[in-house]
Amino acid sequence: MTFTSSSAPPPDSGLSYSDMLTVIQESYDGILVTDGSGNVIMVNDSYLRIIEHDVAGINFPEYLQTIPYRKAACMDVLKKKKRVNYTHFNLVPGKTISVTASPIFDEKGEIRLVVTNVRDMTEMMQLKEQLEEAQEMEELFYKHLEGVKQSNGGPIAVDPSMKKLIATAMKVSSVDVTVLITGESGVGKEVVARYIHSCSNRKSGPFIGVNCGAIPEQLLESEFFGYVPGAFTGASKNGKSGLFEAAHGGTLFLDEIGDLPFNLQVKLLRALDSGEITKVGANTPIPVNIRLLAATNQDLEAMVRENKFREDLYYRLNVINLRIPPLRERRSDIRPLSMYFLNICNQQYGQNRRINLEVLRELEKHDWPGNVRQLKNVIEHMVVLSSGDYLEISSLPFCDSINRRESDNSKDAITINHYVPLPQAVEEVEKKILGHAMQKNASSRQIAKAIGVDQSTVVRKIKKYGL
Repeated sequence: MTFTSSSAPPPDSGLSYSDMLTVIQESYDGILVTDGSGNVIMVNDSYLRIIEHDVAGINFPEYLQTIPYRKAACMDVLKKKKRVNYTHFNLVPGKTISVTASPIFDEKGEIRLVVTNVRDMTEMMQLKEQLEEAQEMEELFYKHLEGVKQSNGGPIAVDPSMKKLIATAMKVSSVDVTVLITGESGVGKEVVARYIHSCSNRKSGPFIGVNCGAIPEQLLESEFFGYVPGAFTGASKNGKSGLFEAAHGGTLFLDEIGDLPFNLQVKLLRALDSGEITKVGANTPIPVNIRLLAATNQDLEAMVRENKFREDLYYRLNVINLRIPPLRERRSDIRPLSMYFLNICNQQYGQNRRINLEVLRELEKHDWPGNVRQLKNVIEHMVVLSSGDYLEISSLPFCDSINRRESDNSKDAITINHYVPLPQAVEEVEKKILGHAMQKNASSRQIAKAIGVDQSTVVRKIKKYGL
């Protein structure tokens, strides 16, 4: 502890003067005492450790003229004649410091001393951020459960548009109406089809799914309707049942219906209208009782205009149209879906991997051209390749693009292409820095720490620029 002037010992109170000096010196908080003119007369080692500046023996008004930061709590007490409290987020790089300065008055009401107490709040703020992250993860867990509960085992949905779609799917499941499910590849069209089947009165019957684009065109008719013995060269001598017969009493799901050959579309339409099929090589129709669900990632209406898909079949299939939005349009589903797939992969591979907010935020930024299917594959990829308890960003298949994006952002720190009024330029730079910081940080406190300003400044600027 450093003294720059002598002081009289305190009255007898059971503690010696030396004891009191030791108590002050051993305080974990920093203590600074200045006189009524801002001269430092006492400072303990904790203050010097926290502030990282040697202020022993200085005069604060003179000292403040030599540093960029011109504000000191002990000086504000002299002006306001009352206690002041500040929190500095970047006074010392990497530290959050709480400062309280209190006046001591003489018998004439003048300030004789100012006692300043400083406390390093960095560790406490880190613990608070960890608690907030844990609370956010807990909220995420309950959202995941909410999605599973809401969908009754169907598609996980937190996003309002997906919730509405699932509610519609539930409603149409009670009647045998034909449903056309549309959406990009990988959005979960078969998942929705299975959900409709599982909620219908046909749920005890079979669910037969087939990809129309995966079967050679010359085999499609026999696969759909079956054939009788000797129907064609190479046919089984016992004949074969087709997909319509296999789905009798249940649901037939035709995926990628837009790939169905034009000539077979006529026979499919007849089967749907009559409820009968005729096997290849046979003359007698067979009644079948099925519910048809179809799906496609193509624009069937455009295909009708181009004479690539029969108009009558299109209207027969499109009684109810369920469009599943791509994952980039329902980003709130990414977190619960990620947790769902993580649980599946942990069970499949005997792992106990966990996921943190940093990885989840990167997943939410991705555009997901492969949609839910791609997300599932990415989570599986990370579970297999991550080495620690938590999934790592470095294990993301698109990790290189993240690094390039961050590199581009760093190169674009400040770019001058033309002259503008300086106040406007300052505002543009502030908006750009804040926008970038908001992408990388979850709270205004973290943003303030990252860009070196007070939290109140961050909140005010975000509101000012409408960010």
